[in-house]
Amino acid sequence: MIRLKETEPDEVTSELSEKDMENLQERLFILQNKAFEAKIANIFLIEGWSSSGRGEILQVLTERLDPKKFKVHSPFVHQSEDKNFPFLRSFWQVLPRFGESLFYLNSYLGRLAFLKNEDKIEKEDYEDTILSVLNTERMLSKDRLYFHKFFLHISEKEQSKRLGKSKKNKRTWELSSYDKDQSKHYSKYRKTFESLMNSSHSDICPWIVISADDSEKAKAQLLTTLVERLEKILNINSAEELKLLLGGKV
Repeated sequence: MIRLKETEPDEVTSELSEKDMENLQERLFILQNKAFEAKIANIFLIEGWSSSGRGEILQVLTERLDPKKFKVHSPFVHQSEDKNFPFLRSFWQVLPRFGESLFYLNSYLGRLAFLKNEDKIEKEDYEDTILSVLNTERMLSKDRLYFHKFFLHISEKEQSKRLGKSKKNKRTWELSSYDKDQSKHYSKYRKTFESLMNSSHSDICPWIVISADDSEKAKAQLLTTLVERLEKILNINSAEELKLLLGGKV
């Protein structure tokens, strides 16, 4: 069972050197090309608390990648969907081609969390949508499309500190009413996120919680985890591949 309050920053991977991070980015680039050759698509869900650093994480992940082989989709969580279509319609419209990748910020799961906290979805509809999400992820995972679901977790104290910094630097335009409400009702949102992740967690498409109070450690942990997951899917040792490309110098 996923329990966010039990995930502490001290448990995460130690901060990596700049060189180590660059090597991981190069390995991710190698894996991107191998996935493209194998016609294997990947969807990266980057979820998390407001001000948890998802934008910085996205930059680290995509900095070295071939831009022709991935796309980013980041809708507003409070953007209403057309009730004449199924909840996941907008998701289907941005699916990547085989061999390509999609980085999804504020995904369908973030939208569900918003609707639940705002009491804008009936219990039955919520449960039906979770089932639809699980079935969709399972079906696509059997057809060369893999999901990598990450949640960036920060403590109540750290979130308050980051939101306060935005206000102090007169960058309140960065903060939506949803961001501010999370800080005001942290415990309520934590329970919602825990419930949502536990309901949508599966062996095929598990949630991976990244402690993000320390942003540099969070980047190292997520990048390391992602490289390891792709290596397993592609059955490739990207460290050895990089070593060969550099003539044994890594």
